[in-house]
Amino acid sequence: MHTRIKRLEELVNSSVALIKKLEEENSVLRQQAEALAADRQKIIKNTGGGRELADFKSRVRKKLVRVAARIDKAITLQDTLFPEDPDEQ
Repeated sequence: MHTRIKRLEELVNSSVALIKKLEEENSVLRQQAEALAADRQKIIKNTGGGRELADFKSRVRKKLVRVAARIDKAITLQDTLFPEDPDEQ
């Protein structure tokens, strides 16, 4: 019986040591993941590709605003040139 208790104590002690080691490794991995995420955000913000994408988006937005204005103007002109009910004239 004494041997079984001693063996159980050894297993518990080794399990506790393993858990502590895993907790330390987990902490290190968590710090590395946070550092990588921060670096990734810096790279995304500071890259030429990111700036080019932002410039492209602003150019497309400006073009879309101009096209929308032209469409609105065409709709307004269409209403004045072609009334909805030609029988009224």
